Amino acid sequence: MADIKANPEGAKAASTTDIALGELHNIKKDFQSDDIAARVLASSTDNFEYTPAEGRTVLRKIDTRLLPMMMVTYCIQFLDKACVAYAALWGMKVDANLVGSQYSWLTTIFYIGYLVGEFPMNYLFQKFSLTRVCGISIFCWGVVLLCMTAANDFKGLMVSRFLLGFFEGGVSPCFVLLTGMFYKREEQPLRNGIWFSTNGIANIAGALIGYAIGFINSDLPAWKFPFVIWGSVTTLWGIVFMLYVPPNPIQAKWLTEREKIIAVVRIASNETGLDTTTFKWYQVREAMTDVKVWMLILITFSNNVPNGGVSAFGPLIINGFGYTKFESTLLNMPTGACQIAALWISGYLASKYKGFRIILMGGGLCVAILGASLVYALPTSQRIGRLIGNYILIGWSVTYVLLLGLIQSNIAGRTKKTVVTASLFVSYCVGNLIGPQFFFDREAPRYSSGFISMLACLIGQLVLVVILYFMYDIENRRRDRLQLTTSESLSEDNMELAFADLTDKENIHFRYIL
Repeated sequence: MADIKANPEGAKAASTTDIALGELHNIKKDFQSDDIAARVLASSTDNFEYTPAEGRTVLRKIDTRLLPMMMVTYCIQFLDKACVAYAALWGMKVDANLVGSQYSWLTTIFYIGYLVGEFPMNYLFQKFSLTRVCGISIFCWGVVLLCMTAANDFKGLMVSRFLLGFFEGGVSPCFVLLTGMFYKREEQPLRNGIWFSTNGIANIAGALIGYAIGFINSDLPAWKFPFVIWGSVTTLWGIVFMLYVPPNPIQAKWLTEREKIIAVVRIASNETGLDTTTFKWYQVREAMTDVKVWMLILITFSNNVPNGGVSAFGPLIINGFGYTKFESTLLNMPTGACQIAALWISGYLASKYKGFRIILMGGGLCVAILGASLVYALPTSQRIGRLIGNYILIGWSVTYVLLLGLIQSNIAGRTKKTVVTASLFVSYCVGNLIGPQFFFDREAPRYSSGFISMLACLIGQLVLVVILYFMYDIENRRRDRLQLTTSESLSEDNMELAFADLTDKENIHFRYIL
């Protein structure tokens, strides 16, 4: 295996690599020909060097070619998912004869579909081209969205929403895996924040389009136009995504052969592997018995109970403050702006300052708790204060996005990461499908039970985040002490260990990001 490393400008390359552990031959047996990294590094030359300038060029190409594609896709996904909220505002409930909790069930069934599709979708991601599978699912949910225009009752809307959730379930896991394969650990939080913040852009765009739809005079009911508009856009975008987004650095046509090797070498320090088509059952067992993984699952669940409620009832909550339908649509826009600012700032701070991620997760929850308290406790007459509280509720998205970064940075082993990613998005689904069920029509417009459930989940989540911080810190200290007792060491440039598809538990040199 070649000694491959990044060298400062003009620096002399080292000619040897310090190989850790006397049992390296056991590690090499997992370094198989179907591992993407193995194939590219096997074709590289000895003592491969690249300059910092070349590394920056590769990063810039990834940022300008891959990141915008992810941003547009995530923006479209949010708009497609939230179409039902704007449809409800413009008459869907009346025309489709929705009564009682039926509207809440339209949100819940979406996440049931999402849940059902999660494990099959993630399995397909590992067995086939990650982005080809994702592109096909984007096209399919666009078709489903167009079909929703033909749904005129509760039953038709339920079937459509289930299928929409099933096909949309692959996008977030796909982006978590992509970001982990293209970016270094310290680069991931900001990029996660950027592509996820397009939820905020979608919030603004959706509000503007929802406002404009109110002025359309047509034989087609106004509430069906969101499905027509975004269904058409989505089907076209699915084709674009499938054709132009690479599943890993090796298949990125916009990188030269040398740049592809640099792209792989850049992420060696992550020690989380790159990609492999071999599904390893022992890593499944490890994922399911890792207490730290279960902590991530519980945090995800408690984060998305509030998210599910607000996603489904956002415009209706603002409408309940005493604003008209037109005003409610426009006043939902600052929520998106707050989310964009929160995610970009937290992503930057998490990337710049070491050991700051979980602290920022707790900070986002404290802001969200304040927001939920204002909406719940202030009297109806204080609608400005309640509106501000509604805007800063979005603080929980900081926690969620930084948690996605913990999957990328703190879970190693391709199969283990696949299973953990699927499990977390199952938890995401369960939280989102439960959340709307606390918003009872009889409690409109204050939805007291909904906001009580939010506060309980946010406070419980804060406790879990603190516990997770200490679990990671204690394990890192244990590994530090263990390594001090042995003379064995590991060079950061050891490609064999970095890409041997070891899990974070197997690799004693692995350290958890705080």
